[in-house]
Amino acid sequence: MFENLDDDTKMRIQKKFQALKNHPSIYSVLEPLTDFHPATHRLRIGDYRVLLADEGDGSFLIVKVGHRRSIYR
Repeated sequence: MFENLDDDTKMRIQKKFQALKNHPSIYSVLEPLTDFHPATHRLRIGDYRVLLADEGDGSFLIVKVGHRRSIYR
């Protein structure tokens, strides 16, 4: 998944997560997903998507990272 991405894409994803770390309302940035267990939210980073699972205590678990054309399959 993440290891197979090119260096520029990895850097963009890492920068996005660093910015989200200090964001006052992370739920305003994440898009909720329905009927896509175990992922509950997605984060858009250019043509890539990060699927996340809400852990319930304000933290998220990264479920999957991939290009938008293949991430939901």
